[in-house]
Amino acid sequence: MLEVMKAEGAVFEKPISRSALRMVARKHIGDTGLLDHLLKHIDGKVAPGGTERFCRCYNTQGKMEYWLESADLVKIKQEAGVPDPNYVPPSWLRPGSVAPLDSVSAEELTLLRKEVAKMTR
Repeated sequence: MLEVMKAEGAVFEKPISRSALRMVARKHIGDTGLLDHLLKHIDGKVAPGGTERFCRCYNTQGKMEYWLESADLVKIKQEAGVPDPNYVPPSWLRPGSVAPLDSVSAEELTLLRKEVAKMTR
C-alpha cells in the first residue's frame, strides 16, 4: 500500500480517492476483503520505516481520500496546541483565505434566523 501511495504521489495537497487507490492496489493485493479491511484501518498508522503516516478523510463531496504525511506531524500539532492531532483544517480556513459563502448558504442562514426568531417569541 505504501509503494502504491508513493507512486501515485498521495500527499495532503494531492490526496488519492478511495476508488482510485483501491483500483491501483487491487493489482498488488488480490484479496478484496483484505484490501477493504486495510483501507478501513490504515488511518493514523505509521508506515514501515517510521517516517510517514497514513491518513484518510472525507472530502467536501463526501468521498474518502488517502494521503501520506510526516510521522512527526502529530507531535508538531500537539506542540502547537491543536487538541485533535488528526484534525486537518479545510482549505478555506488557512491563513489568508476567505470562508466561502454562496447565495444558497446566505439564503439558508436568513431562513434559519427567521425560524429562530419565531421560536424565541
